[in-house]
Amino acid sequence: MSKQQTLVGIFAHPDDESFGPGGTLARYAAEGKAVHVIIATDGIAGSIEEASSLSVHETLAQIRSTELSNAALNLGVTSIWSLPYRDSGMRNTPANQHPDALVQQPLEHTIQEIYSYIQRLQPQVIITHDPFGGYGHPDHIRVCEATTAAFHLAVSQMRTGNGNGYTGPQKLYYTAFDKRMLKIMVRLMPLRRQDPTAVGRNKDINLVEISRWHTPVHASVNVVHYLARKEAASRAHASQYSGGPTFIRALPTFLRRRFLSSETFTRAYPAPAARVERDLFAGVI
Repeated sequence: MSKQQTLVGIFAHPDDESFGPGGTLARYAAEGKAVHVIIATDGIAGSIEEASSLSVHETLAQIRSTELSNAALNLGVTSIWSLPYRDSGMRNTPANQHPDALVQQPLEHTIQEIYSYIQRLQPQVIITHDPFGGYGHPDHIRVCEATTAAFHLAVSQMRTGNGNGYTGPQKLYYTAFDKRMLKIMVRLMPLRRQDPTAVGRNKDINLVEISRWHTPVHASVNVVHYLARKEAASRAHASQYSGGPTFIRALPTFLRRRFLSSETFTRAYPAPAARVERDLFAGVI
């Protein structure tokens, strides 16, 4: 009997697994793949609706952890794992300097932690954030750096196998999306007296900056049949859920569904194929 194929998603915060490639995780879980999720921080720097009643770190961390568990159930993933670090917050905020913040940890230590999970979970495919971190979040960037380094360490160290036939991960993907629609929205928002450089609850997300960061699309996974699972998982993160990014919520329903029906990725390793892939496990042995 052939060994079960395995995908590991490594993300910065509780909710990144759902708001991001949740449809892809749900699809592969439903298709019988082992799907594991690793979250690097407690997510406590994320803004919430009722901040006054959730100001204690332990309380909010517990809430985010519970939300993550509920989201994982909706996605159908095999397991979730958490690294013991504090959310570093957005760029140039006091949270960056907290000694327990992810960005304050030695990078080599984080690389080794992720490498140990690769040894344990034995994935063929790994998904993580892109080098810009989606919207420039320091934790996303750090997770990308550490995961990429751990992936290549595993490729080099496990080539001869580990005694049970596992020879290391075979493919590494970064989350990505085509920026053409976003670039149009950035131009239209000022006409509606909206500032595209300051969106989100805290006005700390710059859509102009995001639109300029190139994330090539090398793989596109059809998730249309798993949008309900992704939506349920996203809603499970009640302290963070706002209905999706502003530029997506602004689209008519039919365009929004078309936009969400596929999740796209940059293939970081091996070198991308000539054609856009439709299956992240294509070519996996």
